[in-house]
Amino acid sequence: MIDRKAVLTAFQGDRELLFKLRELTATIRFDLDGEAFDLRIETGQPVAIGDAAGDAAIIVKAPRAFWESALVREPARGFETLSVGGMHGAVTEGPFHELIAPYQGALQRLFIVMRETLAGPQPRRAVDPEPYRATDCTIGRYAYVQCGHQEARVYYEEAGTGSIPLVLQHTAGADGRQYRHLLANPELQRRFRMISWDLPWHGKSLPPIGERWWEEAYRPGKQDLMQWSVAICDALRLDRPIFLGTSVGGQLALDLAAHHADRFRAFVSVNGWYEIRSRGGYNNDIHRHPLTSTDYFASRILAATAPFAPEDSAQEVYWVYRSNFPGVYAGDNEYFMELHDLREDGHLIDATKKPVYVLAGEYDASTLFPQNGGQAVADHVPGVVYRELPGLGHFAPADDPVGFCEAIIPILDEIAAKSR
Repeated sequence: MIDRKAVLTAFQGDRELLFKLRELTATIRFDLDGEAFDLRIETGQPVAIGDAAGDAAIIVKAPRAFWESALVREPARGFETLSVGGMHGAVTEGPFHELIAPYQGALQRLFIVMRETLAGPQPRRAVDPEPYRATDCTIGRYAYVQCGHQEARVYYEEAGTGSIPLVLQHTAGADGRQYRHLLANPELQRRFRMISWDLPWHGKSLPPIGERWWEEAYRPGKQDLMQWSVAICDALRLDRPIFLGTSVGGQLALDLAAHHADRFRAFVSVNGWYEIRSRGGYNNDIHRHPLTSTDYFASRILAATAPFAPEDSAQEVYWVYRSNFPGVYAGDNEYFMELHDLREDGHLIDATKKPVYVLAGEYDASTLFPQNGGQAVADHVPGVVYRELPGLGHFAPADDPVGFCEAIIPILDEIAAKSR
């Protein structure tokens, strides 16, 4: 049985939750498959918990097996949050545009507060929020980049004095801020010349010059993303850089290895998949609908950060996602979900000539599907090196930069030695 009084008191005292519940008046039902209760919210304030009765505006439900695995101090992979728990039957029901989307962050937080009240807080990595401030000497610049018939003013940041260029590709709908800690890491600065860019349409890079972007949705093709990556490297005159990308950037690393291997010296795919299309379609148009709050995908992104990641860094991932143009995440995610598929062109990768590493965070969803995720790349493409990064998640360079730097430096040293 749930200690309802303790849970209500915890809800009432959680400042993050109260901020995310602001202006909401509704009844939220929690159906634990054997026990159900209603939480009443009045103008953003949790006021009562009682037996489930009548109608509820929002229903949070899951099979009993999910709750038994989720409401514990350190949940197993896939049971950490509501959105990740969707793989195990956790769902939220209610009016999507009116309640589910704008209050996604509140629903995710309700779950976390309830778990921590019942099972104790989950320990997080404790680090200085600015661990490399003494060497944070990154310089930002713009370059005019020609890509086919298009030209864009591309923003990029640079740090490091090493002889080997290392380019860093951000995740879907985000920008190069995700790599600011890597750019400031003194060990990486000594080894590499690091470049982190914002693809056109992202961050400080505007859409291509002269494009009537306000007349249509952003829908990049696989060729578009590969060609912009090569074009930026050409514009910056980078000599065979190592390409490191995360999530969408991880898919892009693998597609570049198949189609543009001559332009790079090595490829590092962080949380890239062999193919994800066969796991079922995802309607990215939901993120283009004018009534869908940007909190919907940004809070689901926050829920996908590693459970042990420092809280400041995890929340920074949320901030970066919330601050980019609506619809850009949808376009990138279509490439991630639908257009990348190494069943079609994985045979073009020659990892014996150019090192190809696939790294998967322990808490990345790809590790739950070895037949489709990063492990499958190594299984199907000879010479690819696959490694799992303990304790890290999908946004490892951004949500746990110290942990990621500790993991990536010896791997990059290994790659640099091979690529010479």
